[in-house]
Amino acid sequence: MSMGLSMAEQLMRDTEICIREQEWEGRKGVFLRPPERIPTAKWTDAPLLGNGDVGVAIGGGAEEQTFYIGKNDFWVQPHLGETEQQRRERLLSDNGRRTGARIITVGQVTLFMPQLQGAEYWQEQHILEAEVRGSFRSDAAEAKLCTWVAAGTNVLVTELECVRGTLDVKIRLHAGEKSTDEVFNYDNGAEDGLMWFRYAANSANVPETRRVAVATCVVGADARYEWRFQNVEAEVTVAAGERIAIVTAIVSNRDEADYFAAARKLAAMYGGGGWDVIARLKEAHRLWWRGFWTASEIGIGDPVLEKFYYGSYYIIGSCTRQGKIPPGLFGNWITTDRPAWTGSYTMNYNYEAPFWGLYAGNRVELAASYCEPLLAFMPWGKLFAKEKLGCRGLYMPVELGPDGMICSMFFHGQKSNAAFAAVNLLMHIDYTQDMDYARKVYPYLIEVANFWEDYLVYEDGRYVIYDDDIHERSHDRKNPILSLGFIRMMLTALLELSAELGLDGERREKWRHILDHLSEYPLMERGGRTVVRLTEEGRDWGLRNSLAVQHVFPAGAIGLDSDPELLAIARNTVDEMQRWSDFNAFPTYYAAAARVGYDPRVILERLRFECEEKSFPNLSIHHGGGGIEDASAVPVCLQEMLLQSHERTLRLFPVWPPERPARFRKLRAAGAFLVSSDYAGGEVKYVVIESEQGRPCRIQNPWPGRDVAVYRDGCEPEQAAGERFTLATAKGERLVLLPAERLRETEA
Repeated sequence: MSMGLSMAEQLMRDTEICIREQEWEGRKGVFLRPPERIPTAKWTDAPLLGNGDVGVAIGGGAEEQTFYIGKNDFWVQPHLGETEQQRRERLLSDNGRRTGARIITVGQVTLFMPQLQGAEYWQEQHILEAEVRGSFRSDAAEAKLCTWVAAGTNVLVTELECVRGTLDVKIRLHAGEKSTDEVFNYDNGAEDGLMWFRYAANSANVPETRRVAVATCVVGADARYEWRFQNVEAEVTVAAGERIAIVTAIVSNRDEADYFAAARKLAAMYGGGGWDVIARLKEAHRLWWRGFWTASEIGIGDPVLEKFYYGSYYIIGSCTRQGKIPPGLFGNWITTDRPAWTGSYTMNYNYEAPFWGLYAGNRVELAASYCEPLLAFMPWGKLFAKEKLGCRGLYMPVELGPDGMICSMFFHGQKSNAAFAAVNLLMHIDYTQDMDYARKVYPYLIEVANFWEDYLVYEDGRYVIYDDDIHERSHDRKNPILSLGFIRMMLTALLELSAELGLDGERREKWRHILDHLSEYPLMERGGRTVVRLTEEGRDWGLRNSLAVQHVFPAGAIGLDSDPELLAIARNTVDEMQRWSDFNAFPTYYAAAARVGYDPRVILERLRFECEEKSFPNLSIHHGGGGIEDASAVPVCLQEMLLQSHERTLRLFPVWPPERPARFRKLRAAGAFLVSSDYAGGEVKYVVIESEQGRPCRIQNPWPGRDVAVYRDGCEPEQAAGERFTLATAKGERLVLLPAERLRETEA
């Protein structure tokens, strides 16, 4: 075996991801005082737990630990009881007000521990194991808590240990908002060694009403359960050296038809089985999260940025899951019945943004349910387009919910929402090459194309967009840059996708004609440089948001391969905007700056500042524009700096300071490739590529001006050369790339 081949095989082994426990010690969220923003109608600063369906935020002091329970599918549905015709007429006659559709809280489990009144407060959010561990010490007693939401089943577990003194613990189960007893179709009880409540999101007693049941029991001690009107409670005494577990099951009628029986059965299964059963559940929970963390990794030598990179993934991994209802603005951490902006899917960036880091981050399966609200909305979108604009396709208001829910009829003058929503569908297809998924979402993409075919106006040899506001209600007349970018994105993708699927061949000529004759991006002079203008006629510039670069990211209409003049204008625009800290810009501005090759030192410095100055102890970064959308910004930005695959060309460390070592393992690239590499001394050390779908792999030479040795699954190398080259790959094949010159020197 040649030395080069041995080196290639060793590199393949070295790219396997191992958890290094010491690195994760610095990635904890630490709370030195009780959170302040809970309960809240907006984003909370509390410790967070979740399994992609159930979310738990922990509030209160040591003496009154309150576990606020939210669930992604627990929505008020105002259309229940209406006929389809009545609903149609109501929505079409509604000129903007919110419809009443919204997500609401499930309730709370509260632990009252009077001996801990005035205790020192210490909580840690351990993201590696997805557990929150508390330590509370008062003159009278000392206690330790460990709380987690099981990754694979809707069970909340709080382990309580009395370290010193005696704890008289009262556990209260309460439905709905903490401050109210007004809930619909409600009953509760305490019998057979557990306590429970069940209720409904709507007053209408019809089968479609979303209902939920919660059942709680105590493990490790004999508890006294009592019914106390609106609440049910359990009381137990825990002496020094003893421990108990409070097990709570949360089940909706979307999970199980007989949700009430299922919740009690689940609580009894894990609560009645003793500590061995809980230990097995905890082991399965930790194994799921280990798998989540080993999907990919980065190392950039900056503990702060790495902490918030992984902390951001923790938030997304806790609030979304394949096969479940996707999260709205505030994820599954809903602590009130009146969340801001209805807690909805806000379609002019907030709903789309949280998922962006999942594609390159190789956690695409968590984005699988993203498409479901879009597909359910299609009949309404076609109705709104026909009745309100007289055209085919989809016309989408700003606020949606699951299962075809419309949370408001606010359109805000924007025609771009349905195209914005398509970004994630195209990312999903591009990064996975999953043609089954492509066929599933293709009808939605075609309806977006139908809309623009009809809505565009062809005049004076070009296609023009009229009356499409770039900001909410900005009253713009002509050619917003955002929609121009989305149209280019959509039709370029459809030309390839329709050919791949063998569909709509007769339509491609029209799409090419639109692309060839679509209006150019509007430009203006600002600060002595050419930058983009927000619209051709209407608003020219804005002092907040990042709409001037969203055609770069997420639309992907400009990248490092673009026309040099257009690329320079994009960089000028990023530089002129200076939106490093902005109410709504965080998820897109940093990624756009990286996509066009802005100064990487500036990007990293400003990104670090945001992590330090705009973050909460729960590792979320918050600018006020919503909730979970900011969790994509750090992952997407750093991934764009380490690896780009825009227009299916792999670029290694394309926007990275040469003096800073870095590494990544198994980042996902467009074309369905998993890529690993190291960088040090201003040079790429190697590249390992795993081909999932056997597509051709086009690479910008990581070693400019030098030949490249390409090893394929243990075979002797072949040579590649040039500024960029394309490698044929087979499905499941692994390739190692090394500079041929270095190998010759080593073997000599």
